[in-house]
Amino acid sequence: MAGALAEYGAHRGGSYAWLVGRFLVPASLLAELQARIGADDQLRLGLVMDTGAAGVGEAVAAVCEDRRLSLSSVEVPLSPEAEQSEAAHQALHELGRLPEGVSAFVELPRVRGWHDALSLVAARRRGAKLRTGGLVAAAFPTELELALFIHACVEEGAPFKCTAGLHHAVRHRDDRTGFEHHGFLNVLLATCHAVLGASVSTVADVLAVRDPVDLLEHYSRVSHHTAGLARRHFVAFGSCSFTEPVSDLTGLGLIEKQPA
Repeated sequence: MAGALAEYGAHRGGSYAWLVGRFLVPASLLAELQARIGADDQLRLGLVMDTGAAGVGEAVAAVCEDRRLSLSSVEVPLSPEAEQSEAAHQALHELGRLPEGVSAFVELPRVRGWHDALSLVAARRRGAKLRTGGLVAAAFPTELELALFIHACVEEGAPFKCTAGLHHAVRHRDDRTGFEHHGFLNVLLATCHAVLGASVSTVADVLAVRDPVDLLEHYSRVSHHTAGLARRHFVAFGSCSFTEPVSDLTGLGLIEKQPA
């Protein structure tokens, strides 16, 4: 926690501060976070409910009562063992009591019933979350699985975020683990195609692009209007690395390199 807070603070005061989002903390570590921040600190917080949907009220109250913390979002994962529609109903009920202006995301596991759960999430004007990586190969969705998720979110009108595995802009294989990683730029450009009415197979094709030159060609054809539509859907991604995404963006010429 101490290391994460120090790194977050450094990036918030650095040259690329405009790229830094909220500080994400599991609800199980909220008390530790509160014990470590200073009396005059101010932290924009995303709360990840690893303790379950039933604990949303208590965790949100603990954040809102702390003047050092500003609650930005709450994320609730659904259990892959649960019936997804029922679990989504329960999560959405708990999220219904959030303060005004706090966004909410329901993490959907890649199991039977996820699309039905997504429909419920979208109907309540909440966001969806998909895990795009992890410590085992099975934690990484295929291009088709991710394309189906993106396509469904666009069709349902739901904003979405992704988490894990998106350290780099372009799809690649990790030489150390052999895992296939999605690229966050691939995801963004795939969403651009989806909002223009592209098929699931076309969206999957964009997710599969590995050549940075080809991906930049896709990027060059995106209008400001299309980009705006896409960003209403793909709203954020969580990453335990900040320097790797920034390095990729500067290396691709998509943002200007700043002095250290």
